[in-house]
Amino acid sequence: MRLWLQEHESEYDRFDYNVRIGPGRDPGPDYSPAIREMGRKHSQLRIDAVAWKGNRPTLIELKNFALMNAIAQIGLYAAVWREDYPTLPAPGLLIVCSGAEPGLVNAAVAANVAVQILLPH
Repeated sequence: MRLWLQEHESEYDRFDYNVRIGPGRDPGPDYSPAIREMGRKHSQLRIDAVAWKGNRPTLIELKNFALMNAIAQIGLYAAVWREDYPTLPAPGLLIVCSGAEPGLVNAAVAANVAVQILLPH
């Protein structure tokens, strides 16, 4: 993320990291309120970073080496995000990685997901 931020941080107003979304799972009334809250938080989806430009979010998933399932993962995040924040604009989707399996970039474009492959400096 640091390498990507060096090049792109100025394009956004702010960043949130390790953002939890979705309802999570409640282990039930047999557990204390603290344990129930911990269970709910730990079972929520976790977005690596959200970059903001005004009120428009971009959901960012970081991968060392991106596989095709990264597209499905960030697509799921987008769907849950829209449920959690229905009044915000639809989020942009971005996978940042150091490498990707063949065909991933074309598949991502078809799914409206941007991919930035970081090259070593």
